[in-house]
Amino acid sequence: MPKASMKLLQGDCKTLIARLPSKSVDMVLTSPPYDNLRSYNGQSVFSFKDFVQLAAELQRVLKKGGIIVWVVGDAVIKGSESGTSFRQALHFKSIGLRLHDTMIYQKSGFAFPMKNRSHQLFEYMFIF
Repeated sequence: MPKASMKLLQGDCKTLIARLPSKSVDMVLTSPPYDNLRSYNGQSVFSFKDFVQLAAELQRVLKKGGIIVWVVGDAVIKGSESGTSFRQALHFKSIGLRLHDTMIYQKSGFAFPMKNRSHQLFEYMFIF
């Protein structure tokens, strides 16, 4: 029986994914920044436009039968969740990926507790 091989890539996904051949990836597990909650050097790191481009690239490189595990949550803006996680899941479906399961990732805590609302100790894990 041949040995299974695995290659782990680490780096800026926008750069790395463009270099990957089509239909070459078995699995993607990612927890991208969402809702512009992170910035580096004053620049937001993941807009919805970035997401749409990344989703297309993920679909391109994913092998038939491959899996994407998309771990994401929502920002709270003026007391309301953004809904970005669900828009992203629906976008993946709109480009032809099947939503196999929705799981919950339980976080170990939260960094910035708010006094006027309950706190989510989870993020969604969409399995495509």
